[in-house]
Amino acid sequence: MLVAAVDSFQKCKEADVVIVPCWQTSKKALPVTEISLPEILAPLELGDFQGKEGEVTFVYAKTHQRLLLLGLGQQQQLSCEVIRYAFHVAAKQCLEKKCIKIAVCVPQFPGQKEQKANLLSALYEALLLANYQWPKRDRPLIQHLQFIGILKKDLDRFQQLQKVVESVHLARDLVNESAHTVTPQYLADLAVQLAKKSGGDLKATVLDAAAIAKNKMGLLMAVSQGAAVEPRFIILSYTGKPKHKDHTVLIGKGVTYDTGGLNLKPTGSMETMRGDMAGAATVLATVAAAAALKLPCNVTAVVPSTENVIDAKSYKPGDVFTAYDGTTVEIGNTDAEGRLILADAISYTLKNLEPTRIIDLATLTGAIVIALGDGIAGLFSNDQDLTQSLQRAAEASGEAMWEMPLYRHYEDKLKSKVADLSNVGGRAGGAILGALFLKHFVSKDIPWAHIDCAGPAFLDKEFRDMPRHGVGFGVRLLIKFLEDASC
Repeated sequence: MLVAAVDSFQKCKEADVVIVPCWQTSKKALPVTEISLPEILAPLELGDFQGKEGEVTFVYAKTHQRLLLLGLGQQQQLSCEVIRYAFHVAAKQCLEKKCIKIAVCVPQFPGQKEQKANLLSALYEALLLANYQWPKRDRPLIQHLQFIGILKKDLDRFQQLQKVVESVHLARDLVNESAHTVTPQYLADLAVQLAKKSGGDLKATVLDAAAIAKNKMGLLMAVSQGAAVEPRFIILSYTGKPKHKDHTVLIGKGVTYDTGGLNLKPTGSMETMRGDMAGAATVLATVAAAAALKLPCNVTAVVPSTENVIDAKSYKPGDVFTAYDGTTVEIGNTDAEGRLILADAISYTLKNLEPTRIIDLATLTGAIVIALGDGIAGLFSNDQDLTQSLQRAAEASGEAMWEMPLYRHYEDKLKSKVADLSNVGGRAGGAILGALFLKHFVSKDIPWAHIDCAGPAFLDKEFRDMPRHGVGFGVRLLIKFLEDASC
């Protein structure tokens, strides 16, 4: 993508469209920049365009130039969320008109230097994130962006964000692609390819089915029993601060297709289950982005990956299996498989990878969607400092999370008469029970957070600035977390 900073509207004659943001006032919409074209003034004077948040109107100048009036709402209520949504709408409207050369009149944002920088980053991010399509077809995408009213040095942040958004798009592609294509082996091969392309910045390690069995990951092996494709245990590491012992481990649920196993999902609940590996997609993409940005941090993605399907060999309700750390687990429901494979991944991480902190990301429960809806992930943690850091990153990135309780008295619901634990404890409080199950495998002295992203990872229809189907949720959040942690 070609990107340029220009100092005037007159230098954008080759643009297919010029986006002119406008403030909403009590009288009429007010453009953020002085453009005296009567074609713009008419809809403002007549009140046909009022400048409401995300409102858009195309106008056409006598010079055969297309302009898009974009509402930002009231200036005193401006936020990064408003900017992301408004410019997402604008970009989508431009692409519908097959406009691939876009000029943007950048507002003179209010506030202190840091606030202005954040708003400008949100503008960049919105345009980049909207520049995505699935399925991959020959529909136009933005190829050239001109920003009117900024300095060339202001584009440095754009180049950084472009690397982050490329990783978001990678995560989206992985989630959107057919489960016939994206298998555990596919994810393993991707990790190896990312390492090769990194020039030595990334290191990939893959354990095949034999190595998983040798390591006695009994829960991952159990879930994979009925699958025609073999499981993989994937480790992708980036060492950006080699002399420092601080080490963040991101664990992503990698169930590449989930039928529910013998506790079969009903029609209407299974069709989108290729997205059950969204956590894996996010953590792999995050580590790739950290390497591309050369962040001064040490971070590793760990992905236990399998299918959860039906076969004569499928694991059964009532079976008891032994986890990597020796815990015995009774299977109360084969559709609660994500927590099983994550448990082995957490135990393996603690024993072999020397983590300073662990963050797992998983489309774990439908219960979290009932509690928080499609747009918000649930955050569970045993450490308040880690919780606050993740919440700050969520707010800054616009990827919403809400802290949920790890109510210890619910742990009794996971008791089993034939094993140390049951993998389920009833429908009520299902998201909390899933988190409590994982907490059992975490050392008390290791800060840990569990992000249940079953809502925002995969959407049936577009919501605000999030696309339909794979969202790539968590990549921007985790990169912001790593950037702040490495400061």
